[in-house]
Amino acid sequence: EFIPEDKTLEGMLADGDLDALFATYIPNQFLNGSPKIARLFPNFKEVEQDYYRRTGIFPIMHTVVIREDVHREHPWVAASLYDAFSQAKDLAVNRLYDTDALALTLPFLIDHLEETWKTFGSDYWSYGVESNRPALEAVAQYVVDQGLAPRVVSAEELFPLAAA
Repeated sequence: EFIPEDKTLEGMLADGDLDALFATYIPNQFLNGSPKIARLFPNFKEVEQDYYRRTGIFPIMHTVVIREDVHREHPWVAASLYDAFSQAKDLAVNRLYDTDALALTLPFLIDHLEETWKTFGSDYWSYGVESNRPALEAVAQYVVDQGLAPRVVSAEELFPLAAA
């Protein structure tokens, strides 16, 4: 179901037109302390950690794809992009743990990082089909469960070049 063009999800939540909002961002009304909005799970951190421990699923944030014609003409592009993104990720993660000059002046940053590693492992932003297979398989099943697709599509079907 689509929302009206003159509405926003956040506005509909505030007006009582929506009972809940599942979004990639924290609504401004929540950040501003509106008493109308609360987290479904006040202990969300523990809930999310438990979910990961039970399922092995770490939410996929982004997917990089290459057009088939580009891959056919330049087969080295896939490996080059993967290597470039991997190097960039390594630089970003290493910078977070650089205690000489913290990338964020977040109190207890190192403790947060180490706790994250204990929960998710050191490569919590892992790349590739295999390391993300639990999430890919879950999404494929959710799509069928919600009637958006007639059958489960395998990771190999979604990313045929990765399986090759």
